[in-house]
Amino acid sequence: MEDHRSDSRVQADVAGQVDAAAQGAITPEAEMDLETDDKQYYVKLPLWKKMAFGSIDTANNFSWSYISSFLSIYLTDTLLIPAGWVSAMFLICRLWDAINDPIVGYIADRTRSRWGRYRPWIFFASAPLFISTALLFLPMQSWSTTGRFAYACVIYALVVLFYTMVNLTYGSLNAVLTQDPAERGSLASWRLLFAYIGSTVMTQLVVRCEPALSARFPGMGYFILAVIFAIFCVPMQIFGAKVQKEVIPPADTGAKMSIFKQLRLSFKNRPFMMVCIMFLAQGFSVYGVGTINIYWFSYVLGDQNPMATFSLITLVPSMLGCFTSQFWSNKFKDKGKAIGVTYVAQAVLYFLQFFLFRDSVNVPLMYVLGIVVQYFAGMNMSLIYGMVPDTVEYSELITKGERMDGFLNTLSSFWNKVGITVGTAGAPLILELTGYVANAPQQTEPVILALDLMKWIMPAAFSVVALVCLFWYRLDYAAFDKLVAEINRMRPVWEAERKAMRDGKK
Repeated sequence: MEDHRSDSRVQADVAGQVDAAAQGAITPEAEMDLETDDKQYYVKLPLWKKMAFGSIDTANNFSWSYISSFLSIYLTDTLLIPAGWVSAMFLICRLWDAINDPIVGYIADRTRSRWGRYRPWIFFASAPLFISTALLFLPMQSWSTTGRFAYACVIYALVVLFYTMVNLTYGSLNAVLTQDPAERGSLASWRLLFAYIGSTVMTQLVVRCEPALSARFPGMGYFILAVIFAIFCVPMQIFGAKVQKEVIPPADTGAKMSIFKQLRLSFKNRPFMMVCIMFLAQGFSVYGVGTINIYWFSYVLGDQNPMATFSLITLVPSMLGCFTSQFWSNKFKDKGKAIGVTYVAQAVLYFLQFFLFRDSVNVPLMYVLGIVVQYFAGMNMSLIYGMVPDTVEYSELITKGERMDGFLNTLSSFWNKVGITVGTAGAPLILELTGYVANAPQQTEPVILALDLMKWIMPAAFSVVALVCLFWYRLDYAAFDKLVAEINRMRPVWEAERKAMRDGKK
């Protein structure tokens, strides 16, 4: 029988070790270890591999961002499904999405194959992801409203499952391709850079091509585009994963941790929990805004075309933010301080735009401020994805050598998707409650106010929430290097303890 009192004492001791490492109170032996072979997995990746890694997320955005930006208005304005029903569908399917995250992460961590732990998931789930994405936009205007709604719910549930299989294992790859925190940050930058490229190209194609396609093939514009996206994106994802190499081997300590024990231990990882709260806030704001953007441009501004223009002109600053995030991270020697700057800037600029554009929208000024905001947004997204892999070693010390790469990545994604669930489901629900009428030439003042609040105040408020979390994130570059050294120093001790336990059971 497991001695829970002993387990609690061990975890308390380990938590003290982790805090000591993070504060620099490390043993002389660990300091010496830093000079030896503790950096054997600090792999420097060539540029082309980083670009191939990023291309996986380019493809992802032709599914996920496509759905996040255009599914809601497709369902309400093309298929004429009531906005309240669409809100319920988003809520149910996104909750399912959040639930399957830790399950996939738990299984992925235990996957063993000649391709590694995480790449096989991308190989085999990419095609189902894009096929189901296309089926989600399948024209079905002749069906009953109930039939259209039921079909959308089932297919959307499949999409989110396949997306979990691809995206969560993709995120876990960052932690096993290299142990160098700077290289991990660089991978995150390339990932977000290519994600922005994918999202921008997708938006341009949809906004500019979908009306023409639907005019020629009524009701089929979104579906045709989804099929084209699938043809190009599936090979892109498979190639991007194929050229990578998982250099950090699984621990294989023999310790068996249930999903519930891993969940309990993850709560002891303070930096990781702060990152989870930041992901939660990001899900609320980024995807909530993404859902209502097409409504805001259509009914507040009265024209969808500036949405495509805005997406295009903010691409370069977003890319610049991704690239310079590593510069600022290295400058501060701390990803937490660097990302804090982005939260302050975004909070101030979003609040400012709400008051500037409440009565009338100055489009050129909106473009200028959008360029500034997107620089910090690009920097922010790159940094937050680069912070997750660094927390894996923090948990490795807590668990005495057991790595939880996939589980921690999926758990951070779980909290992100909780935010996404509320943001994407809440947006159409708020529209329904405020009196939104599909395809109306003009919406009522409560609807316009709701759209303004969701577009400007919501991301500002959650930037402030995320900023507060950084007071408890203490994992700068120096603390991380010392943490790795402490793990390497303690690994023989942990192995000896496990051997003694095994011998004692014989």
